[in-house]
Amino acid sequence: MTVRLRIGSGKLPYYKLQKMDSEVQRDGRILDLIDDAWREDKLPYEDVAIPLNELPEPEQDNGGATESVKEQEMKWTDLALQYLHENIPTIGN
Repeated sequence: MTVRLRIGSGKLPYYKLQKMDSEVQRDGRILDLIDDAWREDKLPYEDVAIPLNELPEPEQDNGGATESVKEQEMKWTDLALQYLHENIPTIGN
């Protein structure tokens, strides 16, 4: 069994307490419990159930699209191009 425990000191200078939005702020406490049985445990392939509409199309002759049927149904394809010409603002009147 592997156990890692790290606890931060909590005493940092003021300039190190100011964090930017892009920096991850952790509290310094990490606890991992991993034993050999968990590490070697595998999920059998037969137990993974994937709905048919989540699978990509079996025919890849259509340009290599790897989207599932569900993703293709959810894709927004109506661009409303017929209204583009009608909404052009007039200039200088």
